[in-house]
Amino acid sequence: MQRNGLVIEIPGYQILRQLGRGGMATVYLGMQESVQREVALKVMSPSLLADPDFGERFLREARIAAKLHHRNVVGVHDVGRAGDYHYIAMEYLGGGPVLAKDGTPRSVGFALRVTREIATALNYAHAKGFVHRDVKPDNILLRDDGSAALTDFGIARASDSATHMTRTGTVIGTPHYMSPEQARGRPLDGRADLYSLGIVLYELLTGRVPFHADDSLAVGIMHITQPIPVLPERLSALQSLLNRLLAKQPDERFQDGAAVADAIEQIELGIATGEYPELADSRTPLPRRPVVASDATVAISATPTPGGARHRAEPSLGRLDDIANAPMHRPPAHRNAAPRSASRRWIVVAVAVVVIAALALWFFQNRLRGLLPSTELNTLIARGDKALAEGNLTGNRNDSARELFQAARTLDPDNDAARAGLNKVGERLIEQSRAALTRNDFTTAQADLDQANEVLGGGKEIEDLKAALHAAQTRNTASAALLEKADAALAAGKLVGSGGAAETYQRVLDADATNALALNGLKKVAEAVAQQARDAIAANNVDQANQLIAELAQLSPNHPAIPELRGAIAKLHAGAQQVLEDTLSRAEAQQRAGRIGGAEGALALFQMALKSDPANARAKNGMARLAQTLIAQANAAIEDDNAVQATALLQQAALAAPDSPALRKANARLVDVRERLDAAKRKAQITPADQARITQMLAQADQAMASGNLILPPGDCAFDKYRAVLAIDSDNAAAMAGLAKIPARARELFEQAIRNGTPNKARAYIDAIAESDPADATVPAMRNRLADVFLDQTQSFIAQKRRADAGRALDAARELNPNNPRLAALRAQFESMPAN
Repeated sequence: MQRNGLVIEIPGYQILRQLGRGGMATVYLGMQESVQREVALKVMSPSLLADPDFGERFLREARIAAKLHHRNVVGVHDVGRAGDYHYIAMEYLGGGPVLAKDGTPRSVGFALRVTREIATALNYAHAKGFVHRDVKPDNILLRDDGSAALTDFGIARASDSATHMTRTGTVIGTPHYMSPEQARGRPLDGRADLYSLGIVLYELLTGRVPFHADDSLAVGIMHITQPIPVLPERLSALQSLLNRLLAKQPDERFQDGAAVADAIEQIELGIATGEYPELADSRTPLPRRPVVASDATVAISATPTPGGARHRAEPSLGRLDDIANAPMHRPPAHRNAAPRSASRRWIVVAVAVVVIAALALWFFQNRLRGLLPSTELNTLIARGDKALAEGNLTGNRNDSARELFQAARTLDPDNDAARAGLNKVGERLIEQSRAALTRNDFTTAQADLDQANEVLGGGKEIEDLKAALHAAQTRNTASAALLEKADAALAAGKLVGSGGAAETYQRVLDADATNALALNGLKKVAEAVAQQARDAIAANNVDQANQLIAELAQLSPNHPAIPELRGAIAKLHAGAQQVLEDTLSRAEAQQRAGRIGGAEGALALFQMALKSDPANARAKNGMARLAQTLIAQANAAIEDDNAVQATALLQQAALAAPDSPALRKANARLVDVRERLDAAKRKAQITPADQARITQMLAQADQAMASGNLILPPGDCAFDKYRAVLAIDSDNAAAMAGLAKIPARARELFEQAIRNGTPNKARAYIDAIAESDPADATVPAMRNRLADVFLDQTQSFIAQKRRADAGRALDAARELNPNNPRLAALRAQFESMPAN
């Protein structure tokens, strides 16, 4: 990757861009060329190579993470050194931050799922013997599918080790998330990580940490003394979960991550079944299924006429239509008739009766038809009803319900019974299509849907079913690809973990819980894991066998091989007991003879016994006696200023009794001696060669300052060169003056970059000020100003239809000032641009 004319090269990797920079390393997005996959490439600053503590922490992170293979732990692909650059290639996760940048609380479902997934990761790491000791949102990353993964094991320790202290006595970790025992500097186990996870859960739910003060010491005291925080009333159903995570005493907390995950799963189940309606996330109501028109409704619906007017066609009923126009019979006139006025009244009444009768015949003609003798039309409708009842809906042999009802409508286009019959055929076809879709029989579902569309002429149910069928076919295609990937992983023996066969089969089942191929694949994975466990038992590898049995239980809790495998493990333990007794006897004999070190020394033998039985009191007592002897010898060496011998002795003592107060006290004395000796040595032994190096590095630093290489690239920038000089001569005035000039030079170059239209360079100069003078008050304003420059670029690129450039500029502006009021409008314009 090129920065200001200088290049960082890691063989086998193409560095794409910088993701972030910390005090000891810079993280880049890279491409691993051999397999063409994106990785997060963490590169340690070469200027830190002189300090073994930083190098040890960097390598410790790689060693620990490489031992952890879990879905919710960020994986390590590679670790190595290229020239002066130590690097770790890790899994790249692009799912965004676990906390919203604006401090908005996360949804209950999201917070519970992330906490459950990290609890399973911690359970796995603790089972491997590691305590993370820095669980916080910054160390939780999201994959593209939204799942969470834990990273940064740089300060992790074995679960039985004491909390590590810096030279000034400050506990390593992040104060806002520390457990009470960690704040006190006491020995830690996995329950300290669960306390930190409880703080993360509280922050996800409320958008803030529970304890805040002006300094770290005050925050630590609050963790020790303040009561457990209370959730808002609407989240009170989660208070008992939080209470068990944040209990002040470790014995009162959940005892492992599995218990935390189980408790959260019960809550999630309760939310899903309606037990906790106050915790359910808001959901948009599903659209109601359209009401199918009844026969009566169909009977009064309008029918299009050839002319296109929307009105009912005139009915016909054979000769009954002519009744209203038939000549009325009039009786002959009689000479003795009533007066003409009375005759007229009777004539009017007669005419009214005839007209009413005619209208009644017109309105009830269909009912009257049912009273007439059977006709061809009635026969067709009766046959259609029978075919519908028998499920013979469609066909081409003139005996299906659709064909018969359509033939009836050919004879009488307005016949209500034929129209209602066709509607029922369409509804039944929709039902059949849905049933076929449920069976994943897409061919039958499509055929029935096409027929229903032809019969009903479209409609909302048709369109909804089309969308559902298309979505199911798309999922089926994706499932086929996942099944192929899972089968390949199974064949390659990659059974569990990220990208393993089990995980990939489960992704298929997440979309289709009844997928037979995925279910059978999981069975094959379980059998393969069971066989691996048998092989581990045959090789007497108890730890590996136990891990495999745990993985098998997670895959298939009721697998028949689990009791068999656990019985075999029990037999191995019985045989191992005699070996343990022999080992302890040899260790005690070596201790009496004063032979402590070496492969057959007392220390190695006691360690072997504890590995077999970690709780063995006899081995623990032996280790305690060894530690006392070694610490006494180390104190004598410290009195003689023999730091080398004292270091070796205390390292052995740490293996024997890492929690010993006497050991911590001796280590503190050793640190003081080493610092005093080192200071004296540096003052007395700045050789001409050292002075020449100082002169050379000062010249290089001044040149980097003049060229604008203030903090990049690592190791060759002005900042790192001046610091390297101070590592040799801590009082070098020129180096201290050079560091003091960096902020002013950065502001000068920032203005120049703005004028030249190169905002990316300007961004690097802001970083230079923040790195060299974190308290500089001008940085926020410079960030806001540069964000506006990137937004101007975005607007220009949108106008030029340069979508990719617009996206990069918009992302840069959002990182610099996420609250800029112009962001929303420009984001909307960008998203409306067509893809390149």
